[in-house]
Amino acid sequence: MAPQFVPRPITTTSAAQQIAEQIRLGIMRGELPLGQRLPSESELAAEFSVSRGTIRETMKLLSAQRLVEATRGAAGGTFVRLPEPVDVAAAMGDTITLWFNAGSTSVAEVNDAREWIERACTIMAARHRTEAELESIRAAVEAMEAPGIEMDEMLEIDIDFHVAVSRAAHNAVLELAMNAIHIVRPYTNTMIMPLLSIPTIAQQHRAIFEAIAVCDEERARAAFDIHVAHLEEVRQRALADRRAEEVPVSELTHEAHPDVERIRARILGRPPRP
Repeated sequence: MAPQFVPRPITTTSAAQQIAEQIRLGIMRGELPLGQRLPSESELAAEFSVSRGTIRETMKLLSAQRLVEATRGAAGGTFVRLPEPVDVAAAMGDTITLWFNAGSTSVAEVNDAREWIERACTIMAARHRTEAELESIRAAVEAMEAPGIEMDEMLEIDIDFHVAVSRAAHNAVLELAMNAIHIVRPYTNTMIMPLLSIPTIAQQHRAIFEAIAVCDEERARAAFDIHVAHLEEVRQRALADRRAEEVPVSELTHEAHPDVERIRARILGRPPRP
């Protein structure tokens, strides 16, 4: 017997959410440019025919999205702002984590995305890196080469290395995508961690660094491809008789190496959330 259709009560989005969405779209379209002062609470309430309490709730929603900022004083008010790239990366990382937990995204899909994006970052780092950025990459390489480091420490340094490379690419879009991926990497690290060799990873990182140091794009690409091929071989051994396409990331999110909030803090340059 086919299941019976049962109508459910209709719910509508709150007035505050509807107003917040209008303002958000106005910011995205450039109708409300960065730095523009929004009308006062009472003026907005009159324009939208709602209470001032509804407008206060609207501003809370927009503030949580880092789209407006309130200031005090004679020249104060509520002003349009845009999220910093690190805030966008953090939000993307959170969204991707939730997506992994709720959906069927496979380990293979994550690996493929990271490989293609990071290969471009590595090539562009060899083309555009500054001396200061090269020193950041060098510091991560040398830190991993230090004797006696533990696996979780190595994984933190590993992310420091890859973040430094993506920054040296001087492409904000690629860096944003890589930061979002790095924020969720502690979950995908879990299955390969027992099979990783710290000296091997350190050696491969040094090869990438040395190619970037001499601005050799082809050598950098080749060194990165060797690194990726090694990681893929380790993943295949970790999966045993399963294919990466068959393993949803949601199976891995019960554990993280290293701690997710520590990695978030390292990438975004801010204290871990409580």
